[in-house]
Amino acid sequence: MARQPHEPLPAETELDSADTPVDGGAGSRRQFLQYGAFTAIGLAGCSSTATPGDDDMSSGGMPGAGGTGMPGGAGKPGTGGTGGTGMTTGGAPGTGGTGGTGATGGTPGGPAGAPGSGGATGAAGATGTAGGAGGATAAAGGATGMGGASATGGAPPTAGSGPVGGTGGTGGTGGMPMTGGGKENNGAACTLTGMPPTFANAVTNAKLPDPFKFINGMRIAKKEDWACLRNELSLMLQACIYGPKPPAPDTLDATFSGGKLTINMKVGTTTKSFSVTISGGGSAASPVPCLITCGGSSLPALQGVAKIDMSNQTFASEMSQSGMIYDLYGNAAQKSGALIGWAWGLSRIIDALEKVPEAGINTKRIAVTGCSRNGKGALAMGAFDERVALTIPQEGGSGGTALWRVSQKEKAMGQNIQESGEIVGEARWQGSDFKQYANGQNDKLSADQHFAVALCAPRAILVIENDIDWLGPVATYGGGVAGRKVFEALGVKDRCGVSVASNHSHCQFPSGQQTYLNNFVNRFLKGMQADTAGVDELHTQSTTSKLGKFDEATWIDWTVPTLSGNLAWDPFA
Repeated sequence: MARQPHEPLPAETELDSADTPVDGGAGSRRQFLQYGAFTAIGLAGCSSTATPGDDDMSSGGMPGAGGTGMPGGAGKPGTGGTGGTGMTTGGAPGTGGTGGTGATGGTPGGPAGAPGSGGATGAAGATGTAGGAGGATAAAGGATGMGGASATGGAPPTAGSGPVGGTGGTGGTGGMPMTGGGKENNGAACTLTGMPPTFANAVTNAKLPDPFKFINGMRIAKKEDWACLRNELSLMLQACIYGPKPPAPDTLDATFSGGKLTINMKVGTTTKSFSVTISGGGSAASPVPCLITCGGSSLPALQGVAKIDMSNQTFASEMSQSGMIYDLYGNAAQKSGALIGWAWGLSRIIDALEKVPEAGINTKRIAVTGCSRNGKGALAMGAFDERVALTIPQEGGSGGTALWRVSQKEKAMGQNIQESGEIVGEARWQGSDFKQYANGQNDKLSADQHFAVALCAPRAILVIENDIDWLGPVATYGGGVAGRKVFEALGVKDRCGVSVASNHSHCQFPSGQQTYLNNFVNRFLKGMQADTAGVDELHTQSTTSKLGKFDEATWIDWTVPTLSGNLAWDPFA
């Protein structure tokens, strides 16, 4: 099988593998659905309705609007409106939500969603009139918090044929102050606006998909809705490219002794354990930043930063459907590729580090890296866990930041470049459904690799690439700069740097990228003052790219929106 030039063979010893995984996840309360069996959970978009209260918000401030109750179906009343999520600093709360429409002879509506705390309590919505039978009153919004006037009452529900329907939901309150940073996925509780497209219902689009659109086509308008949009972009990437990321195990325990971190996990009745070694850790009283590598690092040593080398093949083999995620989750992980399996392994290491402060790791200042196939993995690790402060993918090529559409174009022009048709025959990096899009049908992908770069916002990412034809210098650069437009819309453009250096040996870090690395590490891991703006370079030769440059007009037909408000969570604020 073809490998990228100069790429080392895997350093890890692969697990003994059978192509049929053990169904160890049977009966687990955490067993997750494959994309062919998603459960529809509503079509209320985050940018038009209130989001649930979240205990990971920053200091009290502008509350969100109360949600609109969905109308009841036959024999069911409408649900009361959900209290809005608290946002960041200062401002007035949103208005009360609209009560749901009653229907004939139904059961009571459900309770309101969880409130945020930290802003002023919104006033209750007005009672609806002439709704259907049995519409229950929605619960009030959250408790009183800091700063913000009360919300106005909600509008009455639509008239029905029976007695009084449910009342409008109460306006949401301000958010609770952040007490420990982000979660693995801050938008996990958001209501989806639709289902991620599959190959069967995909729409052909030669342009790059719009990273500012929810699944239902609505564009984001407020910065505070980024967590919900990010969640949907993540699901689209998983649906068509990476495969599903398994959830956290049912239980996870960790111990630390002599520099060794041991993690014990259980899913259903199946248990698995693994260990990693921490080099250069601090203490519980003086924790230090940490670099977690995907199978090793090709970067120069980072002074004052601890290091963990993750044996990524343990979690999912790139050559066969074997590894820990398949042992634990069985058939539920059938569609998951190796890269998303490596991202899952990284998340479990962070889970463990959060449980053992004596390891001396500052879990709010974690970076990830890897080179070549491990650079593909490093991007997935940083994209799919919001607890990673800095992502440094190095020379990942296709499956890294390289845009599938651009690589496909250059291949058609006769360029010696890795693209989807080759990659699915070389390894199991992508999810099993990705094969449907390979061999010239990348235009049907509802997501492309610029989504993975965008998922890192508002955290930091430094894309380190090399002017090698097989890696696709224009495609990798394009993925970085297209993804950076999300950072720009969020007001944090200087947190995304893209450098395609002049041709050099694969995975040999060039001195010309050292300043970029130093500045990103100093600012985002060490909390120092450093200039990370303007990292934007593309070196190509006539032998390494048929296109020669990334022409935005050719690939992008969407604009960067002007977003109102503030981010609900900022890891560097």
